[in-house]
Amino acid sequence: MAKKILIVDDEADLIFMIKAVLEKDGYEVVSATDGNAALKLLKTVVPDLMIVDLTMPMMSGWQLNMKVRQDSRFKNTPIIVLSGLIEQDSTPEKFELASAYMVKPFDVFKLLEKVTELLK
Repeated sequence: MAKKILIVDDEADLIFMIKAVLEKDGYEVVSATDGNAALKLLKTVVPDLMIVDLTMPMMSGWQLNMKVRQDSRFKNTPIIVLSGLIEQDSTPEKFELASAYMVKPFDVFKLLEKVTELLK
């Protein structure tokens, strides 16, 4: 059975690109364009890994990650954070919410490598 990955990003083109690469590698991919939509999706979907952008409308990736980590179903689910803000914002408690970070712009194939590594 294919591992399920949730992508949460407000950039539709980015979701499309990541989804294409992950599905080609055999992953099942679901997506949401903001944190609120992701929380609704997580009521019925339990992903094996999440890829979350930090800067989104309605609810930031940090806020989403905090809510997700409060749910016992997702305490150990790997979260990869994508953002151009990572180098600027180094608040330690924020970084503890994620398993890995990738600075935008990023290489989608390096993201695939990180996904594969975290799902082993």
